[in-house]
Amino acid sequence: MLTIKCRIALFGALLPVWLLLTPATGAQPVPTTTVPIDTVRLSLPQLEQQFLDRNFQLLAQKYQVDIAGAGITQAGLRPNPNVFFQTNLYNPNSGKVLPFRTPTLADQNAGNYSSGYFMVQVQQLILLAGKRSKLVALAESNRNLTQLAFRDLLRTLRYQLYSTYANLYYDMQAVRLFQAELTRQQRLTESYRIAQQTGGVAPYEVTRLEVATRDLQANIADYRNQIADEQATLRVLLRQTGNAFINPINIPTATPVLPPVATALDSALANRPDVALTQEQISNAERSLTLERARRTPDLTTGIMYERYGNAYVNFVGGQVSMDLPIRNRNQGAIRAAELTLKSAGIGLENQQTVVQSDVLNAYDKLGAFYGQLTTRPDGYLDRIQNISVEATKAYNGRVISLLDYLDKIRTYQQAQLNQINLLNNVFQAQQQLNYATNTKFF
Repeated sequence: MLTIKCRIALFGALLPVWLLLTPATGAQPVPTTTVPIDTVRLSLPQLEQQFLDRNFQLLAQKYQVDIAGAGITQAGLRPNPNVFFQTNLYNPNSGKVLPFRTPTLADQNAGNYSSGYFMVQVQQLILLAGKRSKLVALAESNRNLTQLAFRDLLRTLRYQLYSTYANLYYDMQAVRLFQAELTRQQRLTESYRIAQQTGGVAPYEVTRLEVATRDLQANIADYRNQIADEQATLRVLLRQTGNAFINPINIPTATPVLPPVATALDSALANRPDVALTQEQISNAERSLTLERARRTPDLTTGIMYERYGNAYVNFVGGQVSMDLPIRNRNQGAIRAAELTLKSAGIGLENQQTVVQSDVLNAYDKLGAFYGQLTTRPDGYLDRIQNISVEATKAYNGRVISLLDYLDKIRTYQQAQLNQINLLNNVFQAQQQLNYATNTKFF
Protein backbone atom coordinates (compact mmCIF):
# COMPACT_ATOMS: atom_id res chain seq x y z
CA MET A 1 0.00 0.00 0.00
CA LEU A 2 1.52 3.35 -1.10
CA THR A 3 1.63 6.17 1.40
CA ILE A 4 0.27 9.67 0.57
CA LYS A 5 3.82 10.99 0.07
CA CYS A 6 4.63 8.17 -2.33
CA ARG A 7 1.45 8.83 -4.29
CA ILE A 8 2.28 12.50 -4.62
CA ALA A 9 5.86 11.74 -5.67
CA LEU A 10 4.69 9.20 -8.22
CA PHE A 11 2.06 11.58 -9.58
CA GLY A 12 4.61 14.41 -9.82
CA ALA A 13 6.95 12.15 -11.75
CA LEU A 14 4.39 10.77 -14.18
CA LEU A 15 2.37 13.92 -14.89
CA PRO A 16 5.09 15.83 -16.83
CA VAL A 17 5.67 12.73 -18.94
CA TRP A 18 1.96 12.50 -19.76
CA LEU A 19 1.86 16.19 -20.62
CA LEU A 20 4.85 15.91 -22.92
CA LEU A 21 3.16 13.12 -24.86
CA THR A 22 0.30 15.46 -25.83
CA PRO A 23 0.53 18.13 -28.58
CA ALA A 24 2.43 21.31 -27.77
CA THR A 25 0.42 24.34 -26.67
CA GLY A 26 1.62 26.60 -29.47
CA ALA A 27 0.69 24.06 -32.14
CA GLN A 28 -2.85 23.52 -30.88
CA PRO A 29 -5.25 24.31 -33.78
CA VAL A 30 -8.64 25.90 -33.42
CA PRO A 31 -11.26 23.11 -33.52
CA THR A 32 -12.99 22.87 -36.85
CA THR A 33 -16.34 23.29 -35.11
CA THR A 34 -15.57 26.96 -34.52
CA VAL A 35 -15.39 27.70 -38.27
CA PRO A 36 -18.02 26.50 -40.78
CA ILE A 37 -16.91 24.22 -43.59
CA ASP A 38 -17.74 26.84 -46.26
CA THR A 39 -15.01 29.24 -45.20
CA VAL A 40 -13.83 32.02 -47.51
CA ARG A 41 -10.28 33.23 -46.96
CA LEU A 42 -9.94 36.85 -48.04
CA SER A 43 -7.15 39.36 -47.81
CA LEU A 44 -7.98 42.98 -47.12
CA PRO A 45 -7.55 44.07 -50.79
CA GLN A 46 -9.78 41.20 -51.95
CA LEU A 47 -12.41 42.12 -49.39
CA GLU A 48 -12.33 45.77 -50.45
CA GLN A 49 -12.77 44.87 -54.12
CA GLN A 50 -15.85 42.77 -53.35
CA PHE A 51 -17.15 45.64 -51.25
CA LEU A 52 -16.75 48.13 -54.11
CA ASP A 53 -18.45 45.79 -56.57
CA ARG A 54 -21.37 44.64 -54.43
CA ASN A 55 -22.22 47.03 -51.60
CA PHE A 56 -25.88 48.03 -51.87
CA GLN A 57 -25.51 51.52 -50.39
CA LEU A 58 -22.73 52.41 -52.84
CA LEU A 59 -24.67 51.09 -55.81
CA ALA A 60 -27.78 53.00 -54.73
CA GLN A 61 -25.80 56.21 -54.29
CA LYS A 62 -24.28 55.79 -57.76
CA TYR A 63 -27.81 55.81 -59.16
CA GLN A 64 -28.43 59.06 -57.31
CA VAL A 65 -25.43 60.56 -59.13
CA ASP A 66 -26.91 59.42 -62.46
CA ILE A 67 -30.27 60.89 -61.49
CA ALA A 68 -28.62 64.22 -60.74
CA GLY A 69 -26.89 64.07 -64.14
CA ALA A 70 -30.28 63.60 -65.78
CA GLY A 71 -31.40 66.71 -63.91
CA ILE A 72 -28.74 68.74 -65.77
CA THR A 73 -30.11 67.53 -69.09
CA GLN A 74 -33.62 68.45 -68.03
CA ALA A 75 -32.59 71.91 -66.83
CA GLY A 76 -31.03 72.68 -70.23
CA LEU A 77 -34.16 71.90 -72.23
CA ARG A 78 -36.10 74.85 -73.65
CA PRO A 79 -39.87 75.18 -73.05
CA ASN A 80 -42.08 73.50 -75.61
CA PRO A 81 -44.24 75.66 -77.92
CA ASN A 82 -47.94 75.74 -77.22
CA VAL A 83 -50.55 75.12 -79.98
CA PHE A 84 -54.13 76.27 -79.50
CA PHE A 85 -57.04 75.36 -81.81
CA GLN A 86 -60.57 76.67 -81.57
CA THR A 87 -63.68 76.05 -83.69
CA ASN A 88 -67.47 76.19 -83.53
CA LEU A 89 -68.68 73.03 -81.82
CA TYR A 90 -72.42 73.60 -82.47
CA ASN A 91 -74.24 76.26 -84.48
CA PRO A 92 -77.70 76.83 -82.98
CA ASN A 93 -78.88 78.82 -85.98
CA SER A 94 -78.28 76.03 -88.46
CA GLY A 95 -78.41 73.12 -85.99
CA LYS A 96 -75.10 71.82 -87.36
CA VAL A 97 -72.40 70.15 -85.27
CA LEU A 98 -68.83 71.08 -86.19
CA PRO A 99 -69.88 73.15 -89.21
CA PHE A 100 -66.66 73.14 -91.16
CA ARG A 101 -68.31 73.66 -94.53
CA THR A 102 -67.08 76.73 -96.36
CA PRO A 103 -69.90 79.33 -96.62
CA THR A 104 -71.42 79.82 -100.04
CA LEU A 105 -70.64 82.89 -102.05
CA ALA A 106 -74.16 84.19 -101.40
CA ASP A 107 -73.68 83.78 -97.62
CA GLN A 108 -70.34 85.53 -97.79
CA ASN A 109 -71.83 88.44 -99.76
CA ALA A 110 -74.59 88.63 -97.20
CA GLY A 111 -72.07 88.58 -94.35
CA ASN A 112 -73.42 85.29 -93.02
CA TYR A 113 -70.53 83.18 -91.68
CA SER A 114 -72.51 80.44 -89.94
CA SER A 115 -69.93 77.78 -90.89
CA GLY A 116 -66.26 77.30 -91.68
CA TYR A 117 -64.94 79.15 -88.60
CA PHE A 118 -61.71 78.09 -86.80
CA MET A 119 -58.75 79.71 -85.09
CA VAL A 120 -55.17 78.41 -84.61
CA GLN A 121 -52.45 80.03 -82.50
CA VAL A 122 -48.88 78.99 -81.67
CA GLN A 123 -47.15 80.43 -78.60
CA GLN A 124 -43.59 80.12 -77.30
CA LEU A 125 -42.39 80.94 -73.79
CA ILE A 126 -39.03 82.76 -73.75
CA LEU A 127 -37.08 82.67 -70.47
CA LEU A 128 -35.48 86.02 -69.75
CA ALA A 129 -32.63 87.11 -67.45
CA GLY A 130 -30.62 83.96 -68.23
CA LYS A 131 -32.89 81.68 -66.22
CA ARG A 132 -32.12 78.58 -68.29
CA SER A 133 -28.33 78.89 -67.87
CA LYS A 134 -28.84 79.52 -64.15
CA LEU A 135 -31.04 76.43 -63.88
CA VAL A 136 -28.30 74.38 -65.55
CA ALA A 137 -25.68 75.79 -63.18
CA LEU A 138 -27.85 74.89 -60.16
CA ALA A 139 -28.42 71.38 -61.52
CA GLU A 140 -24.66 70.94 -61.98
CA SER A 141 -24.14 71.99 -58.39
CA ASN A 142 -26.78 69.47 -57.28
CA ARG A 143 -24.89 66.75 -59.15
CA ASN A 144 -21.64 67.82 -57.45
CA LEU A 145 -23.37 67.53 -54.08
CA THR A 146 -24.53 64.02 -54.94
CA GLN A 147 -21.04 62.99 -56.05
CA LEU A 148 -19.51 64.35 -52.85
CA ALA A 149 -22.15 62.53 -50.81
CA PHE A 150 -21.13 59.34 -52.63
CA ARG A 151 -17.46 59.94 -51.80
CA ASP A 152 -18.29 60.56 -48.14
CA LEU A 153 -20.40 57.40 -47.98
CA LEU A 154 -17.54 55.45 -49.56
CA ARG A 155 -15.10 56.86 -47.00
CA THR A 156 -17.36 55.89 -44.09
CA LEU A 157 -18.17 52.40 -45.33
CA ARG A 158 -14.54 51.66 -46.20
CA TYR A 159 -13.50 52.64 -42.67
CA GLN A 160 -16.21 50.34 -41.27
CA LEU A 161 -14.99 47.54 -43.53
CA TYR A 162 -11.35 47.88 -42.46
CA SER A 163 -12.27 48.21 -38.79
CA THR A 164 -14.52 45.16 -38.82
CA TYR A 165 -11.97 43.09 -40.73
CA ALA A 166 -9.26 43.87 -38.17
CA ASN A 167 -11.56 43.21 -35.20
CA LEU A 168 -12.45 39.85 -36.73
CA TYR A 169 -8.80 38.99 -37.35
CA TYR A 170 -7.67 39.80 -33.80
CA ASP A 171 -10.76 38.31 -32.14
CA MET A 172 -9.99 35.05 -33.91
CA GLN A 173 -6.43 35.27 -32.55
CA ALA A 174 -7.85 35.73 -29.06
CA VAL A 175 -10.08 32.68 -29.55
CA ARG A 176 -7.05 30.63 -30.62
CA LEU A 177 -5.18 31.82 -27.52
CA PHE A 178 -7.99 30.88 -25.14
CA GLN A 179 -8.67 27.65 -27.02
CA ALA A 180 -5.06 26.57 -26.60
CA GLU A 181 -5.19 27.54 -22.94
CA LEU A 182 -8.47 25.65 -22.54
CA THR A 183 -6.94 22.49 -24.03
CA ARG A 184 -3.95 22.75 -21.70
CA GLN A 185 -6.18 23.51 -18.72
CA GLN A 186 -8.49 20.58 -19.49
CA ARG A 187 -5.53 18.19 -19.66
CA LEU A 188 -4.24 19.46 -16.35
CA THR A 189 -7.67 19.30 -14.71
CA GLU A 190 -8.26 15.78 -15.95
CA SER A 191 -4.88 14.57 -14.66
CA TYR A 192 -5.55 16.14 -11.26
CA ARG A 193 -9.02 14.61 -11.21
CA ILE A 194 -7.37 11.19 -11.67
CA ALA A 195 -4.84 12.02 -8.97
CA GLN A 196 -7.66 13.03 -6.63
CA GLN A 197 -9.12 9.54 -6.86
CA THR A 198 -5.87 8.11 -5.52
CA GLY A 199 -5.60 10.80 -2.86
CA GLY A 200 -2.68 12.53 -4.55
CA VAL A 201 -4.24 16.02 -4.55
CA ALA A 202 -6.88 17.78 -2.50
CA PRO A 203 -10.41 18.11 -3.95
CA TYR A 204 -10.34 21.91 -3.72
CA GLU A 205 -7.45 22.01 -6.21
CA VAL A 206 -9.50 20.13 -8.79
CA THR A 207 -12.49 22.40 -8.14
CA ARG A 208 -10.37 25.52 -8.55
CA LEU A 209 -8.91 24.20 -11.80
CA GLU A 210 -12.44 23.44 -13.04
CA VAL A 211 -13.44 27.05 -12.27
CA ALA A 212 -10.47 28.29 -14.29
CA THR A 213 -11.57 26.04 -17.15
CA ARG A 214 -15.08 27.49 -17.03
CA ASP A 215 -13.62 31.00 -17.12
CA LEU A 216 -11.74 30.15 -20.31
CA GLN A 217 -14.90 28.71 -21.87
CA ALA A 218 -16.79 31.89 -20.98
CA ASN A 219 -14.08 34.03 -22.59
CA ILE A 220 -14.21 31.93 -25.75
CA ALA A 221 -18.00 32.27 -25.88
CA ASP A 222 -17.76 36.06 -25.53
CA TYR A 223 -15.27 36.33 -28.37
CA ARG A 224 -17.33 34.01 -30.56
CA ASN A 225 -20.33 36.28 -30.03
CA GLN A 226 -18.23 39.24 -31.16
CA ILE A 227 -17.05 37.25 -34.18
CA ALA A 228 -20.67 36.46 -35.08
CA ASP A 229 -21.52 40.19 -34.99
CA GLU A 230 -18.49 41.00 -37.15
CA GLN A 231 -19.44 38.32 -39.66
CA ALA A 232 -22.95 39.79 -39.84
CA THR A 233 -21.53 43.27 -40.51
CA LEU A 234 -19.28 41.99 -43.27
CA ARG A 235 -22.13 40.06 -44.88
CA VAL A 236 -24.14 43.29 -45.12
CA LEU A 237 -21.18 45.32 -46.40
CA LEU A 238 -20.45 42.69 -49.07
CA ARG A 239 -24.14 41.95 -49.79
CA GLN A 240 -23.37 38.29 -49.17
CA THR A 241 -26.47 36.11 -49.24
CA GLY A 242 -24.80 32.81 -48.28
CA ASN A 243 -23.60 31.66 -44.89
CA ALA A 244 -19.91 31.45 -45.76
CA PHE A 245 -17.55 32.31 -42.92
CA ILE A 246 -15.14 35.09 -43.91
CA ASN A 247 -11.70 34.17 -42.61
CA PRO A 248 -9.25 37.10 -42.67
CA ILE A 249 -5.79 36.17 -43.91
CA ASN A 250 -3.58 38.83 -42.41
CA ILE A 251 -3.27 42.42 -41.27
CA PRO A 252 -0.58 44.78 -42.58
CA THR A 253 2.34 45.14 -40.19
CA ALA A 254 2.18 48.20 -38.00
CA THR A 255 4.66 50.93 -38.94
CA PRO A 256 5.23 53.23 -35.94
CA VAL A 257 5.88 56.37 -37.97
CA LEU A 258 3.52 59.33 -37.72
CA PRO A 259 3.15 61.86 -40.55
CA PRO A 260 3.66 65.50 -39.53
CA VAL A 261 0.51 66.87 -37.91
CA ALA A 262 0.48 69.85 -40.31
CA THR A 263 0.50 67.44 -43.24
CA ALA A 264 -2.38 65.49 -41.75
CA LEU A 265 -4.43 68.66 -41.21
CA ASP A 266 -3.76 69.96 -44.71
CA SER A 267 -4.65 66.58 -46.22
CA ALA A 268 -7.92 66.48 -44.33
CA LEU A 269 -8.99 69.97 -45.42
CA ALA A 270 -7.99 69.23 -49.01
CA ASN A 271 -9.31 65.68 -49.36
CA ARG A 272 -12.25 65.14 -47.04
CA PRO A 273 -15.49 65.03 -49.03
CA ASP A 274 -17.56 66.44 -46.17
CA VAL A 275 -15.47 69.63 -46.30
CA ALA A 276 -15.89 69.81 -50.07
CA LEU A 277 -19.58 69.07 -49.58
CA THR A 278 -19.93 72.07 -47.27
CA GLN A 279 -18.05 74.26 -49.75
CA GLU A 280 -20.29 73.06 -52.58
CA GLN A 281 -23.34 73.85 -50.46
CA ILE A 282 -22.16 77.47 -50.42
CA SER A 283 -21.80 77.42 -54.20
CA ASN A 284 -25.22 75.78 -54.48
CA ALA A 285 -26.76 78.48 -52.28
CA GLU A 286 -25.11 81.22 -54.36
CA ARG A 287 -26.47 79.73 -57.59
CA SER A 288 -29.89 79.35 -56.05
CA LEU A 289 -29.85 83.01 -54.97
CA THR A 290 -28.81 84.08 -58.48
CA LEU A 291 -31.67 82.08 -59.96
CA GLU A 292 -34.24 83.51 -57.54
CA ARG A 293 -33.11 87.04 -58.32
CA ALA A 294 -33.44 86.30 -62.04
CA ARG A 295 -37.00 85.14 -61.44
CA ARG A 296 -37.93 88.71 -60.53
CA THR A 297 -37.92 89.33 -64.27
CA PRO A 298 -41.12 87.97 -65.84
CA ASP A 299 -40.83 85.64 -68.79
CA LEU A 300 -42.02 86.65 -72.25
CA THR A 301 -44.61 84.76 -74.24
CA THR A 302 -44.75 85.35 -78.01
CA GLY A 303 -47.00 83.84 -80.61
CA ILE A 304 -48.87 84.08 -83.88
CA MET A 305 -52.47 83.28 -84.63
CA TYR A 306 -54.65 82.60 -87.64
CA GLU A 307 -58.42 83.10 -87.48
CA ARG A 308 -60.89 82.37 -90.28
CA TYR A 309 -64.29 84.09 -90.50
CA GLY A 310 -64.08 85.48 -87.00
CA ASN A 311 -62.09 88.70 -86.95
CA ALA A 312 -61.73 91.99 -88.82
CA TYR A 313 -61.51 90.15 -92.08
CA VAL A 314 -61.87 86.60 -93.31
CA ASN A 315 -58.31 85.33 -92.98
CA PHE A 316 -56.86 87.14 -89.99
CA VAL A 317 -53.16 86.65 -89.09
CA GLY A 318 -52.02 88.31 -85.87
CA GLY A 319 -48.96 88.48 -83.62
CA GLN A 320 -48.98 88.05 -79.81
CA VAL A 321 -46.73 89.21 -77.01
CA SER A 322 -47.55 88.76 -73.29
CA MET A 323 -45.71 89.28 -70.01
CA ASP A 324 -46.71 89.42 -66.37
CA LEU A 325 -46.36 92.86 -64.77
CA PRO A 326 -43.99 92.62 -61.78
CA ILE A 327 -46.00 94.90 -59.55
CA ARG A 328 -46.86 92.90 -56.42
CA ASN A 329 -44.90 89.64 -56.80
CA ARG A 330 -41.22 90.22 -57.38
CA ASN A 331 -40.19 86.90 -55.80
CA GLN A 332 -39.26 88.69 -52.56
CA GLY A 333 -39.86 85.73 -50.24
CA ALA A 334 -37.83 83.23 -52.28
CA ILE A 335 -34.96 85.69 -52.59
CA ARG A 336 -34.90 86.28 -48.84
CA ALA A 337 -34.94 82.54 -48.16
CA ALA A 338 -32.03 82.03 -50.59
CA GLU A 339 -30.04 84.80 -48.87
CA LEU A 340 -30.53 83.20 -45.45
CA THR A 341 -29.60 79.78 -46.86
CA LEU A 342 -26.33 81.25 -48.15
CA LYS A 343 -25.50 82.74 -44.75
CA SER A 344 -26.25 79.41 -43.07
CA ALA A 345 -24.00 77.55 -45.50
CA GLY A 346 -21.12 79.94 -44.76
CA ILE A 347 -21.42 79.30 -41.03
CA GLY A 348 -21.59 75.55 -41.71
CA LEU A 349 -18.24 75.64 -43.51
CA GLU A 350 -16.50 77.25 -40.54
CA ASN A 351 -18.02 74.67 -38.20
CA GLN A 352 -17.05 71.77 -40.48
CA GLN A 353 -13.45 72.94 -40.64
CA THR A 354 -13.39 72.98 -36.83
CA VAL A 355 -14.83 69.44 -36.73
CA VAL A 356 -12.22 68.21 -39.21
CA GLN A 357 -9.36 69.71 -37.23
CA SER A 358 -10.70 68.12 -34.03
CA ASP A 359 -11.08 64.71 -35.73
CA VAL A 360 -7.51 64.77 -37.06
CA LEU A 361 -5.96 65.83 -33.76
CA ASN A 362 -7.97 63.22 -31.88
CA ALA A 363 -6.90 60.43 -34.25
CA TYR A 364 -3.32 61.73 -34.20
CA ASP A 365 -3.12 61.69 -30.39
CA LYS A 366 -4.61 58.19 -30.14
CA LEU A 367 -2.20 56.77 -32.69
CA GLY A 368 0.74 58.44 -30.97
CA ALA A 369 -0.27 56.89 -27.65
CA PHE A 370 -0.53 53.40 -29.11
CA TYR A 371 2.77 53.84 -30.95
CA GLY A 372 4.30 54.76 -27.60
CA GLN A 373 3.12 51.46 -26.13
CA LEU A 374 4.39 49.55 -29.15
CA THR A 375 7.88 51.07 -29.18
CA THR A 376 8.56 51.06 -25.43
CA ARG A 377 8.32 47.30 -24.90
CA PRO A 378 11.47 45.86 -23.34
CA ASP A 379 13.76 43.79 -25.53
CA GLY A 380 12.78 40.13 -25.56
CA TYR A 381 9.42 40.89 -23.91
CA LEU A 382 7.38 38.77 -26.33
CA ASP A 383 9.75 35.82 -26.05
CA ARG A 384 9.63 35.92 -22.25
CA ILE A 385 5.85 35.96 -21.97
CA GLN A 386 5.65 32.92 -24.26
CA ASN A 387 7.34 30.79 -21.57
CA ILE A 388 5.20 31.87 -18.61
CA SER A 389 2.43 29.32 -19.16
CA VAL A 390 4.74 26.36 -19.79
CA GLU A 391 7.05 27.18 -16.90
CA ALA A 392 4.14 27.75 -14.52
CA THR A 393 2.63 24.38 -15.40
CA LYS A 394 5.95 22.59 -14.85
CA ALA A 395 6.50 24.36 -11.53
CA TYR A 396 3.00 23.54 -10.33
CA ASN A 397 3.32 19.89 -11.34
CA GLY A 398 6.60 19.70 -9.47
CA ARG A 399 4.97 21.30 -6.42
CA VAL A 400 7.43 24.16 -6.59
CA ILE A 401 4.59 26.72 -6.51
CA SER A 402 1.14 26.68 -4.96
CA LEU A 403 -2.16 26.57 -6.78
CA LEU A 404 -2.72 30.29 -6.22
CA ASP A 405 0.72 31.12 -7.60
CA TYR A 406 0.06 28.89 -10.59
CA LEU A 407 -3.30 30.50 -11.38
CA ASP A 408 -1.77 33.95 -10.95
CA LYS A 409 1.00 33.15 -13.42
CA ILE A 410 -1.49 31.68 -15.89
CA ARG A 411 -3.66 34.78 -15.66
CA THR A 412 -0.57 36.91 -16.16
CA TYR A 413 0.36 34.95 -19.27
CA GLN A 414 -3.14 35.12 -20.73
CA GLN A 415 -3.46 38.82 -20.00
CA ALA A 416 -0.04 39.55 -21.50
CA GLN A 417 -0.93 37.69 -24.68
CA LEU A 418 -4.34 39.35 -24.84
CA ASN A 419 -2.78 42.77 -24.27
CA GLN A 420 -0.43 42.15 -27.19
CA ILE A 421 -3.35 41.18 -29.44
CA ASN A 422 -5.35 44.22 -28.33
CA LEU A 423 -2.39 46.56 -28.79
CA LEU A 424 -1.83 45.44 -32.38
CA ASN A 425 -5.55 45.83 -33.07
CA ASN A 426 -5.59 49.27 -31.43
CA VAL A 427 -2.63 50.39 -33.54
CA PHE A 428 -4.31 49.26 -36.74
CA GLN A 429 -7.64 50.81 -35.73
CA ALA A 430 -5.93 54.11 -34.86
CA GLN A 431 -4.11 54.09 -38.20
CA GLN A 432 -7.39 53.60 -40.02
CA GLN A 433 -9.01 56.32 -37.94
CA LEU A 434 -6.28 58.75 -39.06
CA ASN A 435 -6.78 57.64 -42.66
CA TYR A 436 -10.51 58.18 -42.21
CA ALA A 437 -10.08 61.58 -40.54
CA THR A 438 -7.81 62.83 -43.34
CA ASN A 439 -9.27 60.78 -46.23
CA THR A 440 -5.64 60.03 -47.09
CA LYS A 441 -4.02 56.60 -47.14
CA PHE A 442 -1.08 57.22 -44.83
CA PHE A 443 -1.04 53.54 -43.81
